[in-house]
Amino acid sequence: MDLQLMDSVRQLLAEVERLAGEKIAVAKKPELAAPIDFHLGGRGEPRLVFDYRPHPETDVNFLVANQTGHLLRFFSAPAAARFVSVAGRRTMASFIMETESELERLVAIFGRDKVRRMIARWYQGVVFQLTRMPADIMVNKWLYDHCPELRRLQLHNISVQRRQALQSLSPDVRRATPARIYRAANIMNFVFFKSLEDHFHGDFIGPYHKTIFILDGAPLVRITAARRKDDHAGDRAMIDAWAAALALDHWYEWQSYENFS
Repeated sequence: MDLQLMDSVRQLLAEVERLAGEKIAVAKKPELAAPIDFHLGGRGEPRLVFDYRPHPETDVNFLVANQTGHLLRFFSAPAAARFVSVAGRRTMASFIMETESELERLVAIFGRDKVRRMIARWYQGVVFQLTRMPADIMVNKWLYDHCPELRRLQLHNISVQRRQALQSLSPDVRRATPARIYRAANIMNFVFFKSLEDHFHGDFIGPYHKTIFILDGAPLVRITAARRKDDHAGDRAMIDAWAAALALDHWYEWQSYENFS
């Protein structure tokens, strides 16, 4: 692998391999849209897959460390207690049925073909937030405490993520997005940054003070702060708690990693 990774990041990768009991399948992919793509393979594939774009324009050490942090939590759980969140046709059908009236409103504005093309993007985006952010809060806190050499890159990444999140507050995005998606996505963004700002000794939520999300998100901030378990089981419980609070319960499902396809 021709990526220039810090020794501490390579050690994290080695620990993932130790816990998983298998090697990471590494592949160079110049066509990759993002600098790296680290994911679990399905049945019949390598179970740990790390694709990367050679000569990325940014330092990827924190990105790799963040991904390994998620995998360390996952593989630290007993094999029978490892579960993967899945969003498929059945769960997407639930999303479409539950947002039908809002989708019809958007059809009247943008036309059926354009809305049809956007449905998967809206759905996948909000489910990614829901199933990623509760664990990502804990991974970011852990990396901040245990890998101080990564803090500069970490704070830069948080800054970029925050800038992107704030763009979704715009009136144009609100008009062009299903109401439930707009509300849930912005609440989750607010809770993510609120949950990190005290730990990082920064001000991450200033712009949210002018929005309704500082009020709508307050209950979920309390739920997140009351987390009982800091592990994979706790991540699952917190994802389910967020889903219940945001009424997104039927938009994803859990599948055993042993049967993950």
